[in-house]
Amino acid sequence: MKHVLLIYFLIGVSNVMTQRSLDIDSLRLNDIRIIASHNSYKKLPHPKVLKFLSKFQDKLGNQNNPAYIDYGHLPFGEQFSDYGVRGVELDVNYDPKGGHYKRRRVNLFIFGQKQRVKSASMKHPGFKLLHISDVDFETNYYTLIDGLKDIKKWSDSNPKHIPIFINIEAKGSHPADQSKKLHFLGFKKCIPFDSVAYSLLEDEIASVFDREDVYTPGDFKNSFETIHAKVNAQGWPYLKESLGKVIFILEGNNQKIYRSFKCPLMFYYGEEGDLNTAFLLRNNPEGNEDNIRRASDRFMIRTRSDAGTKESRNNDFSRWKSAFNSNAQIISTDYYKADLRWSDYKVNFPQVPSVREKN
Repeated sequence: MKHVLLIYFLIGVSNVMTQRSLDIDSLRLNDIRIIASHNSYKKLPHPKVLKFLSKFQDKLGNQNNPAYIDYGHLPFGEQFSDYGVRGVELDVNYDPKGGHYKRRRVNLFIFGQKQRVKSASMKHPGFKLLHISDVDFETNYYTLIDGLKDIKKWSDSNPKHIPIFINIEAKGSHPADQSKKLHFLGFKKCIPFDSVAYSLLEDEIASVFDREDVYTPGDFKNSFETIHAKVNAQGWPYLKESLGKVIFILEGNNQKIYRSFKCPLMFYYGEEGDLNTAFLLRNNPEGNEDNIRRASDRFMIRTRSDAGTKESRNNDFSRWKSAFNSNAQIISTDYYKADLRWSDYKVNFPQVPSVREKN
């Protein structure tokens, strides 16, 4: 067995550099493990919305249980500084003309709830941050640019931080895409991503982060033709090369279009046989610990410690234990902070360096 350091960066790499047991220069990027938040921009739905949706639970089916969206998050700066979060997930909705998401149609059926969003930014072209159009729309940041600016602000104030991993999910479906009735009632369909959309997405990122702020696939490969060629010849890049930077990882709608970009800003979640895959999605760790562990030498793997509020409601740590034991480097949660409505369930690493094993 080869042992490498697992580090919990509660505030930033500058704190752990004082630990004598750590040799920061020898750490590879895939040696670290972080806590990431899931749907990180999202706020709690309004109680009236949840109450209304619960009346139709029998028609929505178990997969659409309103209880599953009853969670929310703090602004990014608080997540980073107070809870040691180092990864965020942003649901990005394409709105090329502006105004596509300016209404919250479910509120049509709820007394006292307004449909129209007051923010002028919702009328302008650009990418919007929301979970489920017309249903689960409460957000700390209406637009992608607003969210990125808040990340940039924190990053600039903490220049030695380990990279912040920004999971970009290109949204490809909303309730109106599955139901003609909802579309007839004014619920909005999702606008698919195409090559223009992905080019505009890169433009929005570049409008907030300078090129040197982003660690890209090109930085990873350096002079090698593919990511796997680099890993085979030299191993993963050293962590010090990406300190103070952000790393974007794409998943979602029509992702294959983006994979053809020649000098992309973003990595993507792919499969092990893809020569330019550095990141894998393995969201269910239970029963997959050994497979994730084996792959963690060559890839950074994102998994989830909880989903749909179930672990919090049941105070159930079994999935978190599987995620931790799997050696996945990015563990996504809705509960870096406990939701005391249900239980004291929360997840974090020990606040001291410890050891993870690699085969």
